[in-house]
Amino acid sequence: MHPPVWMRFVTGLSAFVYAPFYLVLVYALIRGRNWIQLPAVIYATMIVTLTGVVVFGVEFIGEQPYRTPNPLGFLAYNLPYVLIPLLLLIRMRKPEPFTRKV
Repeated sequence: MHPPVWMRFVTGLSAFVYAPFYLVLVYALIRGRNWIQLPAVIYATMIVTLTGVVVFGVEFIGEQPYRTPNPLGFLAYNLPYVLIPLLLLIRMRKPEPFTRKV
């Protein structure tokens, strides 16, 4: 297959922007650092928008040959990729998501 240019950008973002960010995100989540809040919101919004709207839209209602022949298999592999950032977005709603009340 020869993916369209927009799909190359989406996969390029995943490889060169999201992948390094995952290391920073994991560090901040493990250490409980509040400075990760804004970058996490930006990341989660990008994932939900690009994957949840654009990629899912093309896979389910797009033109051939980009429409998936196996919708359940596609959802099994890709739905967690959207749900986990949504959960992160919910966690980051607080002003200081890692500060505990004493």
